[in-house]
Amino acid sequence: MITSKYRWDMPVIEEKFVTELADSLNISPLVAGVLTARGWKSDELTAAFLQSDVEQLLDPYEMKGMRAAVDCITQAIAAGDKIRVYGDYDADGVTSTSLMIRLLTELGATFDTYIPHRSKEGYGLNLGAIDLAIEAGIRLLITVDNGISAVEQIAYAAERGIKVVVTDHHEPPEVLPEAVALVNPKQKDCSYPFKGLCGAGVVFKLAHALLGRPVLEYADLAAIGTIADLMPLVGENRVIARLGLEQMRRQPVAGIRALSKVSGFKPEDLTSGRIGFSLAPRLNAGGRLEHADRAVKLLEAATDEEADLLAMELDVLNGERQTLVERTVIEADEIWQHLSSAATNPRNVILLANEGWNAGIAGLVASKLVERYYRPVIILAIDPETGFAKGSARSIDGFDLYAALTECAELMEHYGGHKAAAGMTISREKVGELADQLHVLAEQWLNEEDWQPKRRVDLKINLRDVTLEAVEQLAQLEPFGNGNPTPRVVIPNVLVRESRTMGKDKKHLRITVEQAGQTIEAVAFGMGEQRDRLAPDTRIDLLGELSVNEWNGTRRVQIMLQDYRSDELRLLDRRKEQNMWSSVENLVLNPTSEIVIGCATATLYTEAVARFGHTPISICLYNDSFISHRTEVESAAAKDLQSSVMKSWRQLILLGLPSDEQELITLKQWLAPERGGESVHIYSEPGFFNKKQGENSAGFPDRKHFAQIYAMCRKQGEWLDAPDGFIQKAGLATGWPLSTIRMMQEVFIELGFIAAEGAKRKIVSEPPRRELEQSIRYGKAKEQFDGACLHEMTTEQLREWFAAHHR
Repeated sequence: MITSKYRWDMPVIEEKFVTELADSLNISPLVAGVLTARGWKSDELTAAFLQSDVEQLLDPYEMKGMRAAVDCITQAIAAGDKIRVYGDYDADGVTSTSLMIRLLTELGATFDTYIPHRSKEGYGLNLGAIDLAIEAGIRLLITVDNGISAVEQIAYAAERGIKVVVTDHHEPPEVLPEAVALVNPKQKDCSYPFKGLCGAGVVFKLAHALLGRPVLEYADLAAIGTIADLMPLVGENRVIARLGLEQMRRQPVAGIRALSKVSGFKPEDLTSGRIGFSLAPRLNAGGRLEHADRAVKLLEAATDEEADLLAMELDVLNGERQTLVERTVIEADEIWQHLSSAATNPRNVILLANEGWNAGIAGLVASKLVERYYRPVIILAIDPETGFAKGSARSIDGFDLYAALTECAELMEHYGGHKAAAGMTISREKVGELADQLHVLAEQWLNEEDWQPKRRVDLKINLRDVTLEAVEQLAQLEPFGNGNPTPRVVIPNVLVRESRTMGKDKKHLRITVEQAGQTIEAVAFGMGEQRDRLAPDTRIDLLGELSVNEWNGTRRVQIMLQDYRSDELRLLDRRKEQNMWSSVENLVLNPTSEIVIGCATATLYTEAVARFGHTPISICLYNDSFISHRTEVESAAAKDLQSSVMKSWRQLILLGLPSDEQELITLKQWLAPERGGESVHIYSEPGFFNKKQGENSAGFPDRKHFAQIYAMCRKQGEWLDAPDGFIQKAGLATGWPLSTIRMMQEVFIELGFIAAEGAKRKIVSEPPRRELEQSIRYGKAKEQFDGACLHEMTTEQLREWFAAHHR
């Protein structure tokens, strides 16, 4: 049995809706199935989702504060007032700032921009920046991607004669700042129908309102901000993302061309995935390590020469960022491992703070640790001079970070964010208290199931459904991203035919699977070490994403494997291997999972302990009476090992098979399903396998053999149980040993088919209807036989026996 890494969240789909949707919209059953699984059943609404064009953009004036913002900005421009755009240092903040630059330039405003330094100033408006604005003669401050929580700062600006218009998308606090205008669709009394806009999306709507039309030429920046900030790609965001991608593919500005070049692809090949994994990290790199101004300059570059230079600089910073993240993850992991080993119950929320860390990469480090440990994670960088720690948090499904931080608000200087991610500033003295409170909240809010990561599955399909045409039609659902993920499918009961590692460090895996005579390749990134678990002849259910791989002009479907599971116990019959210890050593010294070695003899046990006793595995005997010659201490240690195997294992290495009933019982206990178990490796001592083969060729009688003997009993009617009587005649007629005939007769007597009185035996004319398995004598005989001849079974017989006792 192989347990999946994720919980597979499988939808319940009514096939009639799939068929109706496919027929009415002329789409493939695969596309219709995905849409149905995601709740799309109305033909009209589904068609609108698939179309997602400019006509679906909403009226910007439905957003609360929009009219006041337009009036204030228009008046300031008309009066010639100096305006400052106050941005943020992440990709959404950078694109919001750049979009506002385009807008104010088109409106003829007098303006400049200001983005706070991530580590020196932190997120959002700060009093020092307002003082700088006062010195510069700024009359209007327009925030983008921030400001909704800046109550104190905006009040200070108002006192000093600066008007503030806030455009933001973050969760509004209970007390809102008294700005001239607050433009945020998440305000409680805002009637705007779509709440999922990013910061750049809100500015895109402000541009629509100020210019009196949807400003499609700004959609590129709004799309980047939307995708980079992990906004749900549904509703108006889907429209913005599609419009922006079309524009960038067709008429990219110099900055987009340069970013695409350093990322290794052409603008016409841009996808939401390439924005999220290539463009966004480079736009973020400046703000994480130095200053975000460089990214703004790139997006506003007028020439390819200027853009290329800035893009290369950001590319270098992104490489440095990657190295820094890797190093910090290692340091943070070491700290967590130390804390966990020292604690009786490790924290539910990982909160780590350290001097020397860079706050700009805290969110990336937190994400890595969430992926590794699946717990909410907060990473804080401590400034030794101020005593404050700044950082970021990432969460798991079911734990609302923003709500949790709100419960602890009195501990922090500042915080903000949403359910899945947040940022904060806190005094280093209060870090421990915050960790304590978050631990308790997670204990209260999360149940046992929440601690296993979940993967939403769209469809369960068969390989016959996976055609090139059907998979190509999935492109109708693009752009993919948060809220509209790439479709995931489960293909059950496939057989692994080929498995090989790939990549320079063999970190990745490529397997070929088969179902009903049809094969397909699956690529598993980062799963190279799991090659042994996905060896040929392993039967699995696989979960993955369907894609089209193009190579040398040939297009074919492949699966991007994300997870797998199997109810089968994989058996590897190694009884014919000449060098048993060398083979076992290769398994033990290169472990991929928990290993247990079971030994049939004391000699094998002693040798195994001598060879592998220093490794973190369990070594035990089928029958610990074999170690009675050892000291009491040694015997107690061996019994501890014996009991430890009863807990769990993934690989069971059997050095020899049971030879009696008691040893067989022990093996069955080891095979109990609750102890897990993925694969069993069976070995024999040199020469043992060939010597034993065929010694018990008679085997154990099956149902038809019992029926044959019973028919002979009925024909005999009644008889005496004598040495030269019926049993001997039946043995001569069938070839079964006399002991086997006698056992079969005893089973018939127990089941009520034959009456026994002393030595007299008589067939029962109307026997009860009972199965052989209801007989205790039958079960005992079968166990005894298995224990005596398990070593004689063929590989296929062993596979069936182990599978039957692992259920």
